Amino acid sequence: MAVQPTTPEEWLPVLTSRLDHRRTRIALLRSYTNGNAPLPEGGANVRAAWEAFQKKARTNLGSLVVDALAERLICNGVTVGQSQNDDDTARTIWRNNRMDVAVSDTIRDMLTVSIGYMVVGSYEGQPVVTSELPEFMYAATDPLRPWVARAAVKVWRDIDVEKDYAYVWVPGLRQKFERPTFQTPDPSTRTVWSSAAGGWTLVEGSDERYKGAPPVVVFENHDCMGEFEPHLDILDRINKDILDRLVTTAMQAFRQRYLEGGLPPTDENGNPIDYSSVFTPAPGALWELPEGVKLAETQESAQSILAMLSTAKDDIRDLAAVTRTPIAMLVPDGQNQSAAGSEFAKEGLVMKARDRIARIVPSLNEVMSIALRVVNPEFADVVNVGFSDPTHVSFAEKYDAAVKAKSADVPWRTRMISILGYSADEVDTMQTELEEERLALQLAAPPAPVTVDATVAP
Repeated sequence: MAVQPTTPEEWLPVLTSRLDHRRTRIALLRSYTNGNAPLPEGGANVRAAWEAFQKKARTNLGSLVVDALAERLICNGVTVGQSQNDDDTARTIWRNNRMDVAVSDTIRDMLTVSIGYMVVGSYEGQPVVTSELPEFMYAATDPLRPWVARAAVKVWRDIDVEKDYAYVWVPGLRQKFERPTFQTPDPSTRTVWSSAAGGWTLVEGSDERYKGAPPVVVFENHDCMGEFEPHLDILDRINKDILDRLVTTAMQAFRQRYLEGGLPPTDENGNPIDYSSVFTPAPGALWELPEGVKLAETQESAQSILAMLSTAKDDIRDLAAVTRTPIAMLVPDGQNQSAAGSEFAKEGLVMKARDRIARIVPSLNEVMSIALRVVNPEFADVVNVGFSDPTHVSFAEKYDAAVKAKSADVPWRTRMISILGYSADEVDTMQTELEEERLALQLAAPPAPVTVDATVAP
């Protein structure tokens, strides 16, 4: 029976091996969003002759699928229990760590490669929250709380000092490890480490202690898969459709001339005839053709090109359907979709966004709880990170809903945040401005007139 690792030294080979094992998949998924997807397949000769066309055939639709969903996952504030002071502390942490950017980066990692990470550290008593790339980080999670890490590793390379470093977190302890960047010291034969596993030694005196679980929070997507990962075949098919069209267009852009009839291979003296020099193409060239020989050229077929365009659009529509992405976000003429179909696609995207929000919120709440415990080790209140409604509606619709909510006695602050989508900081600013306006109106108002009772003697 395998022994459960407990110390950073015991966890390090386990975590780095898992990180190496996962890297190929992450690199593949990342390639579908950064424009470096696998080249469309073709024959051996096609690959050698048309590699430039293969590169041009790659369409970055994976990024559009991710963007369509990520744009509806917007944080709009953080609240802490019933304490206004804690709210202020939490919002200060949020602003100081540029959490809007860090959370957005983490969510995009989660949607793209199925997993994202955030780490909470401290500097001079203040929390430091960072988003970490899954390419360089791995966490073993708690089975009951998959957003909580039981052990984690982060690796990075400092090429200036030619060393690799690794942090390993376990409950209550973080240690630092290092190794040479190059596996062999000989400059003529040395190669860099291509794997995360192997060659590590503990950096003495690097222990950092804390209470509880590692300050590493995991963001895991639905089924632990990227948004487009189940549909890589469709993406590859679209790129192949585009490659076929590019190759066909290139081949048909210049008509191929040919001669009908027989041409003698040799002249009257028996010498081979070089017809490439005889029929040299030029704007003013005049060719003398032997009797019975006719000049012809290939005819382009517009229908074949149109058929290829239609095939690619059909495949893109398939991608939009299976990923529940509005077609208008993937193809320029997608707005021609029927109103009923457009509304159905939008509703599917909204429902997917709500599911992802439900998965993200526990992780973000944990991040903010850890950050607040850096400021106050005794902090034990409830933290809740809010998200804007993923249903994109007009301002008129939002304000109409806010008016109806007011009639139902929904508090003003709740209406501003939950319905109108303002952040807590924006609401605080508006509240301050409203109070200043009320005070200014009171000061500017003329004094109330004094009424004199004529029945009373002065």
